[in-house]
Amino acid sequence: MNDLEKLLRDDLHDVAGSVDIPVSLEAIAAESAGLGRRASRVRWALVALAVVVMALAVWAGQALLVRPPDRAVPDPLQTPTVTAAPTPEPAPSTTSHTPEPSPSATVGPSGRTTPMYVYYGNEQGGLVRELRQVPAATPARAGALEAMLGTPHDPDYRSLWNPGTQVLGLSKSGDVITIDLSKEALTVNYGSSWEGLMVDTLIWTLTEAFEPTDKVMILVEGRPFTAGHVSFDRPQGRADPSNSPIQVVIDAPVHGATVQSPVQVAGLATAFEATILWTVTRPDGSPVADGVARTAEGMVLAPFAFDLPTLPPGSYVVAVTLDDPSGGAGPAPASDTKVFTVAG
Repeated sequence: MNDLEKLLRDDLHDVAGSVDIPVSLEAIAAESAGLGRRASRVRWALVALAVVVMALAVWAGQALLVRPPDRAVPDPLQTPTVTAAPTPEPAPSTTSHTPEPSPSATVGPSGRTTPMYVYYGNEQGGLVRELRQVPAATPARAGALEAMLGTPHDPDYRSLWNPGTQVLGLSKSGDVITIDLSKEALTVNYGSSWEGLMVDTLIWTLTEAFEPTDKVMILVEGRPFTAGHVSFDRPQGRADPSNSPIQVVIDAPVHGATVQSPVQVAGLATAFEATILWTVTRPDGSPVADGVARTAEGMVLAPFAFDLPTLPPGSYVVAVTLDDPSGGAGPAPASDTKVFTVAG
C-alpha cells in the first residue's frame, strides 16, 4: 500500500467513527413487529375488500335476474294492448265470425241505432241469425230481445219463444247475464225437441249484445227456467265452435235485398273438410249456376265468402248446402237460402 492509499484509509476511518447510528437488537425487534402488524392489517383490508366485491357481484346478479324487462324495448311475443275509446254499445262481435264489416250505426226517427245479430231456429233444427238495427242505448232489452220474440224477416226462420213472453229483468255481474222472464216463457211452441235450440237463441242473442264469452242465467219469475225435463239452473254459455248449433247460415245477401252484380255470398258454416256447395236458381226453381266454395276452417264454425258469376237483372234464390260425406246414406245435409234481386 503506498502513501496515498494509507492517507485515504485513515481519512475514511476518522469520518466513519464520527457517525453515531443508534442500532440495537431491541430496536430491530420492535421494527420487525411493527412491519408484521402493518402487513396483517393490509392482508385483512384486502380480504375485506374481496368480500365486499363478491357481495356486490352477487347483488348485481340477483338484480339482473329479477329486474323487469325494459318497457322501452317491445316484446315480440306480446301483442301490444290498445285501449279503445268507450262506445255506447259494441257492434256485432268479431268472435261471432262475422264475415264482413257490419253496417255502421245510423240515426232514425227514434234515435241512434246499431247493427246486431239476432238468433232464431230454422226448419232443420239449426241456429240461424239475422242482422237487425236496434236502439244503441238499449240494444238487448229494447232491441234484440224484442226481435227474437217477434217474427223473423226470412220465412224459413222461426222464433221459438212464446211471443207473449215479457222481460221482467235484465242485469249483468261479471261475466254472467241474468234475465228474468214472465211465466209465458214456460209455454214452448215447438215441443221438447226444440227446447235446447230455444235456449240457444236466447243465449246467443244476449251474448251478442254483451260479450260472446259471457254466460246467461235464465229465470222465470225469479226461479231457474225449466223446460220439459231439463232445468237450466246454472249459467249457460255458447257452445264450443266444434260443437256449434249453427250448421250453415247466409248473412249476405239478406233476404229480400236488392243488390248489384257481381253478388258476394257470405255467412257461417260448420263444414266437413271446409267444403260447401252453392246453387243459384230462379224463383220457379230453374237452375242458373252452381259451384263449390270453402270455409276458412273445416269441422268447426267458420266464415265463408265467395262471388257469384255475373247475373242479369232479375230475382234469384241462392242456396248454400253442406257437403254430404255420407253420400246420401244419412239425413239430408243442412242448407240455407236467400231470395234477392239484381238491380237493372
